[in-house]
Amino acid sequence: MSFKKSTSIFLVSTATMISRILGLIREQLFAFLLGASHFSDAFLVAFRIPNLLRDLFAEGALSTAFIPTFTDYLIKKDKKEAFKLANHVINFLLLVIGTLIVLGYFFTPDLVRLIAPGFQDNPEKFQLTILMTKIMIPFLLFVSFAAVFMGILNTHNKFFISALAPALFNVAIIITGVLILILHPEDVNKAVLWSVGALLGGIVQMLVQVPAAYRLGYRYRFSLDWRFQSPGLKRIIKLMLPAIIGLAAVQINIIVNTVLASYLQTGSVSHWNYAFRLIQFPIGIFGVSIATVNTAVISKDIARKDFSMLKENISFSIKMNSFLTLPSTLFLMTMGIPVIRLIFQHGQFDGSATHFTFQALFLLAPCLFFYSGVKLFVPVFYAMKKSYIPVISSAMAVGVNLLISISTYKRIGIQGLAFGMTTASLVNFLFLLFMFIRYYGLITGKDLSSTIIKHVIASIVMGCAGLLSYKVFLSGPYLLSIVFPIIISGLVYIGMCLLLRVKELNDFIRVFTARFKK
Repeated sequence: MSFKKSTSIFLVSTATMISRILGLIREQLFAFLLGASHFSDAFLVAFRIPNLLRDLFAEGALSTAFIPTFTDYLIKKDKKEAFKLANHVINFLLLVIGTLIVLGYFFTPDLVRLIAPGFQDNPEKFQLTILMTKIMIPFLLFVSFAAVFMGILNTHNKFFISALAPALFNVAIIITGVLILILHPEDVNKAVLWSVGALLGGIVQMLVQVPAAYRLGYRYRFSLDWRFQSPGLKRIIKLMLPAIIGLAAVQINIIVNTVLASYLQTGSVSHWNYAFRLIQFPIGIFGVSIATVNTAVISKDIARKDFSMLKENISFSIKMNSFLTLPSTLFLMTMGIPVIRLIFQHGQFDGSATHFTFQALFLLAPCLFFYSGVKLFVPVFYAMKKSYIPVISSAMAVGVNLLISISTYKRIGIQGLAFGMTTASLVNFLFLLFMFIRYYGLITGKDLSSTIIKHVIASIVMGCAGLLSYKVFLSGPYLLSIVFPIIISGLVYIGMCLLLRVKELNDFIRVFTARFKK
């Protein structure tokens, strides 16, 4: 079972890695063209509104509610009924999100005032943010459809295509960025064109999954369930409402931090975004990949009432999450400055921006493991119809972030926001873990603890080796001073895992070898 699950995680990680690499190229272009200016701040706030709803609603609550219900239909009924349910969901989304988009156009200024009140002191920035928000609001509809197709594919163990879809979102924006470089318009038009590219990317992200769903037998039919007679649709809606609250902690915390950053010096929203993007890279490759596979697998365990296998799969996912995110955390904390210099410090992005971005990154990096861990546990509680647990956990996390961020941001700037976010993620994860153990018992006892300790030791040694090698090569050529420490860090971590006999490394080597032979 572990090998099969590792293979799925490997495939999703590979596809997601492609997407994240393209995402870094996208961010490089963005930093080169707009740097950390009021134009970049305006775009990031404008994109935050539909993107936040996507993370919370489309790719969060919708996936959490849709996948277990769709899986249940496949197992207990048949494909025809399952695909009929998918059409009910798609048409329901068309109605609800279409209405939200129309309302969004009317209340865009109010949305911008809510999420970035500090922008009102700069009328040009405020009006530009309103314009770009209106351009990108329809983005939510297309990524919501994309989330449904992703659920269909993942339930049929087709993880690669849906994981690769975001890569085409990045490709669309990269092409837009290249056109901007060629046309070389004014900065304000660069920002507007970039927002058009983001909308096109959302459309492409949906369309690329449609052929794969059709090959599985799905056919679109307009069958709106006006009276909500479909038990499956009612179940999904019922699950989504608390799921939105349960998954809301990170999103509400992001809003809080965006609001507070809007009151800080120009560029603070951008510095925060660049730091958050860097931690999203390992989260996207590893955390989301593990959670994607985990959600599909545990949904089947719960549908079959196989709780022993449920605990085994949760244990496996936590250990794999630890194996991949802990070294990423130490790497970003020790090698953050050279990484930021390599990726972002070009064009409009200067050394000062690198300094402020690293201040946030250093304190954000520790939330990698906890953030990814939350994504593992939340679907379990919703599938088990214990939705109140993630809701309580989410509320606790929001409270912690509010308390820390509001009390520190004026004194230490975005460092206070980063510390608040990381502490909130820790509280969220620990509460969910505690409640899982309370209801279902210890996951694997000493095995889980000893495995994580090995990962911690290997990661600390890797971080020290990377930092030491960076100082040694610091006076050398620019690329050499960055590339060598990165290579050394990776080799040291692998060496330590071999020395400590870390099983997760063997799982990944076996998967990689098997895929390479094919």
